[in-house]
Amino acid sequence: MSGPLTGYTVIDMSRYIAGPYCSMLLGDLGANVIKVERRAVGEDSRGLLPFKKVGDDSVSLYFTQYNKNKRSLTVDFRNPESIELLKKLIAKADVLVENFRAGTMDKMGLSKEALKEINPSLIVTHISGFGQDGPYKDRAAFDCIGQAMGGLMGVTGENGGDPLLVGTWAGDFTTAIYAAYGTVSALLHKEKTGEGQHLDLSLVECTSTILATAIPNYVANGVIQPRRGNRDDVTGPANLFKCKDGNIYLHAGTDPLFKRLCKAMGKPEIAEDDRYNIVEKRMKCIKEVEAIVQQWIGNLTTNEAETALVEVGVPVTKIADVSDIVNNPMLQHRKAIGYVEYPGVGEIAVPGICVKMSGTPGEIRYRPPLLGEHNEEILKEYLNLSDDEIKELYARKII
Repeated sequence: MSGPLTGYTVIDMSRYIAGPYCSMLLGDLGANVIKVERRAVGEDSRGLLPFKKVGDDSVSLYFTQYNKNKRSLTVDFRNPESIELLKKLIAKADVLVENFRAGTMDKMGLSKEALKEINPSLIVTHISGFGQDGPYKDRAAFDCIGQAMGGLMGVTGENGGDPLLVGTWAGDFTTAIYAAYGTVSALLHKEKTGEGQHLDLSLVECTSTILATAIPNYVANGVIQPRRGNRDDVTGPANLFKCKDGNIYLHAGTDPLFKRLCKAMGKPEIAEDDRYNIVEKRMKCIKEVEAIVQQWIGNLTTNEAETALVEVGVPVTKIADVSDIVNNPMLQHRKAIGYVEYPGVGEIAVPGICVKMSGTPGEIRYRPPLLGEHNEEILKEYLNLSDDEIKELYARKII
């Protein structure tokens, strides 16, 4: 059974996370993704921590996390002959994904005009910190800059405390998902019209879209959202609570859920109290409400609290660490983590396929590639080159 993007070819010239994660999502759904890397050294993330090492062999788990379902082709980005070879490949492709700083592709000889001449129906997905034009287009960025300028750090942390980075590269992942959905939309347009187009995604802009109500509340009311720690600032109680042996997070913020919580606590009358019976009132005295919940929960273990709240239908969970995630029976059932064999080091974990499609499911077809592992295969498949022609490319350091 084929994935929904089977038959499309994606040239991935990107690095680190946002671009590679975008192209990996396309590959997960069947696209044929060719990862174009620098000859001899490879994509930058091949050298980043953490590593899995077995004897003299090692692999970057940073690289493998974002590069399954791809084949690797190496070129010299500074060699005009390598660029000419790459152009021939681009002519056969449907999509090109890149996340260089704005203007870098022009310097390579791969400007918008050049790409249109090579392949008029090509979809080019540009990912950068600040967009392809505008006042900051020449500035460099990583996820941390996206979180800081995009507002995510500003709303993260304890009230009155310093801003905090989210514990993962949330800006990069958000941008990658926007880029993937935009690319698929452009492919749909191409199917209808035959037209290619350029997509322009900014890390800062994409990050700024996930701030919930912070922006509209400021525009409407002039309110700058304070940092709120773990508390939901819209409904309550919804916060982290301490049990005898650890922490749980529960959300009983809606009025029906609050009634269920009070039932579990053995205090149904609290839900009828005029001070607490609707969410707007509870939020005015939320610390008082949380203290009532904490008094009850503090006498229970995490297992006891979770069991009691699940029984009445209140959303609740213990706080998972990575070992809990790997061993979670629900995630195991969904195959949220995939396992593949990598040469020299054995089994490694990679992301599973999150979108479970009944008719055209994605699958893990390729483990993350070795550097240049598929040079010959790709050049024969797409450009019909002979063994002797490929040997000549190696000899001249074009690949």
